[in-house]
Amino acid sequence: MKLNIVEKALVNNPFRALAQRHFETPRLMALGGPCPGACALEIGGGQGEGARLIREQFGAAQVFSLDLDFEMVRRARRRLGDTPGVLCLQGDCTALPLADQSVDALFDFGVVHHVPQWQDAIDELDRVARPGATLYAMEVYRSLICHPVWKRVLTHPQENRFDQAEFVAAWEARGWTLLGEKHLGSGLGWLAMQKGRP
Repeated sequence: MKLNIVEKALVNNPFRALAQRHFETPRLMALGGPCPGACALEIGGGQGEGARLIREQFGAAQVFSLDLDFEMVRRARRRLGDTPGVLCLQGDCTALPLADQSVDALFDFGVVHHVPQWQDAIDELDRVARPGATLYAMEVYRSLICHPVWKRVLTHPQENRFDQAEFVAAWEARGWTLLGEKHLGSGLGWLAMQKGRP
């Protein structure tokens, strides 16, 4: 689901970039550690700040930054310029344009909750992840998405939503192990998981 005009304003501003750099990324790093030399996939890449952080702070060698909205892809390409090792792509996280078991790290900076059939997104992310891959996720949960105030302002699916325990359980059902988690109330959380090896 593409962002509405309010959400685009929220994610395409310097304050969002600062929050991602100084609030979200340190929490994910503490939970999952760096991924030096990794081939990483970021879904919902937006304006490109996440891809920059994945390269600079997590140490990935290559980052595929994927967004459903081609306007956002163009914006990220302008911001990132010729940043080595970063490729910004238009695509749907429920039908990823990547080969099976082709990435070492998955990054979800608050994107899966936008997907109506979010379980399909997890299936696809699991498909492209190599055994031993790490998931880094910051997610927004049912209690916030379905809150009477927020659902009037932000465009999110209202059916088939999840909380942090349900999100973790969906990954565990696909053979992933929880490395660590944090949350801010019941509406926002961070976690890192690792895909099992055969």
